[in-house]
Amino acid sequence: MFYRLLLCLSLLCGFSFPVHAQTDIGRVQVDPSPYSSLKELVKKCDLIVVAWVDSAHEAYPTGRTIPQGKIVNYTQSLHVKTAIKGSSTRLLTVISTGVEPLPDAASPLNLQYPGPLAEGNYLLFLRKVSGSQLYSTAGLWQGVYPIYQGKTIALTNLGFSELNQLSQEEVVGKITALSR
Repeated sequence: MFYRLLLCLSLLCGFSFPVHAQTDIGRVQVDPSPYSSLKELVKKCDLIVVAWVDSAHEAYPTGRTIPQGKIVNYTQSLHVKTAIKGSSTRLLTVISTGVEPLPDAASPLNLQYPGPLAEGNYLLFLRKVSGSQLYSTAGLWQGVYPIYQGKTIALTNLGFSELNQLSQEEVVGKITALSR
C-alpha cells in the first residue's frame, strides 16, 4: 500500500526516487578461467585477503542442470582480517557455483563446481563480480589457500606451489614482490 502511494505521488508530482538494481544471484556466472602463473593471478585480482569464511551459506538456483544434479550459486560471508592487495570492508560476500546434491569429495565435478568453502581461515585471491557487490575466487581453486597452524596450504594440482607452507609475512612479501 505504501509503495503504491509513493508511486502515485511521484507520477502526480513529477519527482522520482532512486532505483537500486538487485543482483539476481542465480544468474551470476562465475569466471572459471585459470591463470598461467602466480604473477598473473596476483596482477589480475581485485583483492587479496586473509579472511575467516563462515560455514553458513545461501543457495540460489541457476535454472541449469547437468546429469549429476542442479547447478547452484552459493553466497558466503568473509570476515576480512587483512587486505594484502586492494582495499576492503571487513565483511565481504563471495559467490561460488556448485552442484546439488553435493558430489563426493573425490568427484571431478568439484574441480569445475567447487561450491561453498568450508569454515576457516584462508588466503583468498578475489575478483569483483561485474555489476554487483559480490566477489568470486580467482581461477576457482587457484585463488583458495587454506591456512592451517599459521601456514598456507596450496591445494595439490590446483593452487600455486610457491604459496605452500608460508606464514602471513612471507605471503605479503611474495605478493609485494610479484606486484612490482
